[in-house]
Amino acid sequence: MRVWEYVRKRAMDGAGKREVISGSGQTYRDLPEYTEKPFRRLRLCEGTTRAQQAAAVIKCLAEGDIAVPVSREYGQGRYEYIRSVVEKAESGEAGLEDVALLMFTSGTTGEPKGVMLTDENIIENLEYISGYFDVAGMNRLCISRSLTHISGVTGELLYGICNGMTIYFYEEAFIPQRLMKFLRETEAEVYCATPTVFGSLSRYADKAEIPLKTAAISGERLTEGQAIKIAKAFPETKFYNVYGLTEHSPRVSALPPEDFLRKAGSIGKPIGNVHMKIEDGELLVKSPCMMKGYYGAEEMTEKKLKGGWLHTGDMAHEDEDGYYYIDGRKDDMIIRGGVNIFPEEIEAVLKECPGVEECLVYGERDERFGEKICAEVKGRAELTELQRFAREKLAPHLLPNEYKKTETFEYTSGGKLIRRKK
Repeated sequence: MRVWEYVRKRAMDGAGKREVISGSGQTYRDLPEYTEKPFRRLRLCEGTTRAQQAAAVIKCLAEGDIAVPVSREYGQGRYEYIRSVVEKAESGEAGLEDVALLMFTSGTTGEPKGVMLTDENIIENLEYISGYFDVAGMNRLCISRSLTHISGVTGELLYGICNGMTIYFYEEAFIPQRLMKFLRETEAEVYCATPTVFGSLSRYADKAEIPLKTAAISGERLTEGQAIKIAKAFPETKFYNVYGLTEHSPRVSALPPEDFLRKAGSIGKPIGNVHMKIEDGELLVKSPCMMKGYYGAEEMTEKKLKGGWLHTGDMAHEDEDGYYYIDGRKDDMIIRGGVNIFPEEIEAVLKECPGVEECLVYGERDERFGEKICAEVKGRAELTELQRFAREKLAPHLLPNEYKKTETFEYTSGGKLIRRKK
């Protein structure tokens, strides 16, 4: 079965005259049927708004082509590179017969990689999400992420349509107060975002109530402290902490609402038919949702899918009850004096310091120790207060060498903090 056949079949079970995308005028009764083609071709899906891009993705999948969501939000160079890849591709190219989506990664360490996701990959992931993400009786979903992220396509757009929801797109730059206002005005019941976004919203929760019934947190490591603050700020909302990656369509594991505080900071347990294991500290995953491979990059594909397991690049551990926790990114690791240090571990502590709104820890070259630890913070906390707090809360080998104040951090369009490279 093709992705759109599956999504439309589930959607037709009862949404009727409800709008699919708010303001579009298209109801669930108007959803196009799937059209089979003799061959598939890569097709750019873009628009001046997220709503327009969503409509382009739906149209592409319904017409039997391979959707390639693209946006200028991440730079003109990246946009032109992806466009050139699509323009050079041949119609009916071998190996693309079962591919539904070609999702390009951020490309922060070189050219973006095109992740080939098949109909089976996406359908299986939607089935797995249905097994844990309960949105029964809910009709309004808000999306603020760019659809160049697979989480926005599978876990929000397509899953929302499967459940007959009207989808509202927040189109503005991320400003907590304006997003809160949008959620209130649209009476959004379901919303998915990063810990950074929910952490920012939680600072304004006492000023205005929002109607969220269910929310999923993903895209970044959620710390125990963040989970507690978010849950306290939105006591009427059921929170899930979920983990995934583009190469897995994306969902891998989930922590349900009943465990959100009991196992605060955990990414939960595998969903559906997903298998997880830890090898040399790295989290490995295997399931029918694993990508077909990177487009035009066989060697890179073999390295990522070595031994039949997807190597996530995330360092993790498992507790005695079988719950998994992400410790940090393998490639973000700081090595100071021969000791491996995860910046996320330090950030989690520094964010607990009164007056710290946001924090970013990274490594810089150092002649004496190989690398030194640098911490940039935003907020009213003075650096002397932060240093004192760090000495009380952090082990000596985790203490930053440098502290810096900043007024702004860079974020992706989905609200994810952009980590500085060494």
